[in-house]
Amino acid sequence: MYYYNFNNISVYKNKNKKLIRYKKDIYIFESVINKGEILEAYNILKLENKYYKIILNKDQSIFTPYNGVDYILMKTTNVKENIFNILLEEKKINTPIKLLNRTNWSFLWSNKIDYYEYQINHIKGKYPIIDESIQYFIGLAETALSYYEYNCKNINKNITICHRRIYDDGYFNPLNIIVDYKERDIGEFLKYLFWYNEEKHENIDKIIEMLISSNKNMNLIYSRMLYPSFYFDVYDDIVNSREKPEKLLNIINRVSEYEEYLNYIQLKIKEKIEIQEINWIKK
Repeated sequence: MYYYNFNNISVYKNKNKKLIRYKKDIYIFESVINKGEILEAYNILKLENKYYKIILNKDQSIFTPYNGVDYILMKTTNVKENIFNILLEEKKINTPIKLLNRTNWSFLWSNKIDYYEYQINHIKGKYPIIDESIQYFIGLAETALSYYEYNCKNINKNITICHRRIYDDGYFNPLNIIVDYKERDIGEFLKYLFWYNEEKHENIDKIIEMLISSNKNMNLIYSRMLYPSFYFDVYDDIVNSREKPEKLLNIINRVSEYEEYLNYIQLKIKEKIEIQEINWIKK
């Protein structure tokens, strides 16, 4: 009421998120950590009507302080379009980008690998599940890095609006926005289909055909699929006490399945176009 002049609101929960209903619209009030990144996202999305709209408060600011924490209020949208069709869209960035740029995959992945190798020596014994599994996923990250360096580093790439991760209710949330190559989102989408048990081989076949016909760089997509962000995300949550170590079992128990999935995809791509294969993934 004080910051936005909202009266007669109702608050309810949906998937562990608090939502605000005001008149006929649904809003989300979320805390922010990096204000600079949010300002960049706000400027990028000014002309994008599919994304949640960040609402200015009475001070004409996008940030509202509450109990010592900055928040933003966003009006949600109800986009009915197929998410994969939106994934193929490339949006030209018309504003200077610094903090949200994630295009230097070599640098970012190399730093991540170094960070995890350093950290695991300091937490050894604290999380047996991590001790038993981390080296495999570091090795997978190193494979992704080598694949990118050899096949993708010097090719032409288009920079567009992308997302930190692909997940059900966060695609249009400005807090999930970054700037990267469109192939990032597509690779993360293909990983999402597997880990949420939504992949069907006939659907994957159609997706591969659409990607090839739209001239997406399949080597770039495949390098993204090799990078185990799904493991590292849970690892970070465990180390920061946001998740229990047992959550990693969902990933560890499906490693062989994921290798089969990666192999299936590289074989389907190779039926249509030339792509660099990973020999140890081939069965």
